[in-house]
Amino acid sequence: MNIKKKLLSILLLTIAITGAGWFALKKSSPKSENVAIRELGSTVPTQWELSKILSGRDVLVEEGVKLETINSIQSSGGTTTLQALLADNIDVCTESAWPPYINIIARGGKIKALLGIAVGTKDNEGGTQGVLVLDDSPIHTIKDLAGKRIAVNVLGAEADYVIRLFLKKNGLSISQVELVAAPTEQHEQLLRSRQVDAAYILRVFYDLAVANGGIRQIPGTTNFETKGESVMSALSFRNDFIEKHPDTVRKYLRAYDASRRIIYAEFKKNPDRVKKAFADISVKKGSNPLLAKYFRATLWTPDYPFIADKDVQWWLDRFIEDGLLKPGQLKPSDIYTNEFNPLYKKK
Repeated sequence: MNIKKKLLSILLLTIAITGAGWFALKKSSPKSENVAIRELGSTVPTQWELSKILSGRDVLVEEGVKLETINSIQSSGGTTTLQALLADNIDVCTESAWPPYINIIARGGKIKALLGIAVGTKDNEGGTQGVLVLDDSPIHTIKDLAGKRIAVNVLGAEADYVIRLFLKKNGLSISQVELVAAPTEQHEQLLRSRQVDAAYILRVFYDLAVANGGIRQIPGTTNFETKGESVMSALSFRNDFIEKHPDTVRKYLRAYDASRRIIYAEFKKNPDRVKKAFADISVKKGSNPLLAKYFRATLWTPDYPFIADKDVQWWLDRFIEDGLLKPGQLKPSDIYTNEFNPLYKKK
């Protein structure tokens, strides 16, 4: 009986030691992140879809990124997407211009821009957005816009502020025009049906409207003409998500950067193949395949890998001039960081 008790005691002690060792190992070993990133769905081809068709690679799988697509949120611009981000409806805003960032962060919103998305240069941006009017319109200069209705994608975003700027340069104020917020894809119809007098149309929708004929641009109204060469927009996460899941954020940005480089490289080599892929995906998603003709990958370029202080400070200065910010209230580092950029090297 004593021998049995001794054997039982030894067995229990062995189990206890083994269990304690396993628990200590489990506790000390870092847990691999397996967090899904909620991203707003799109009716047009996404970067992920396009890069996969062009390369045969799934960069999300390669980086171990899990995406959850949220389709119940309707967005017509960076302002509404950032609001969805703040409300914790999504985890990443894939693109917004700087004015919405400044507005939100100045009011205490905890978000951070992490990666530059679109770059405005004379070559790649000057002819892809601006204020368009009908050929027979009496509007020929910026000053002729006084008292007119202008369609924009959303209030409080870059179109809103770019219009304020070129009006101001020409002796007008924003109070002298009426901005009509509507999804960009509806702007051409609003203009042709004369529901608005002018429309600030963006990118492929601009090119499509011009190609359809009977429309002309008002000189001096493009983003580039208004503020010169710069990183125009950025991708962002909420601060709390960055703090909780830094490895997940880094993986996502590596995948994002890899996908856009695939598209950019192929577009430089064979733009027709990229446009065909864009059209094929559009058909499957039920969106307009005609937009593929005007797709361009060069709104982003490897020559501008990082956001710079000047890109944000230019806007901060404009907000201060208009009395929307106090001097020194915000600095560029409050808005963005390059730390999570895959190319960033800590000094």
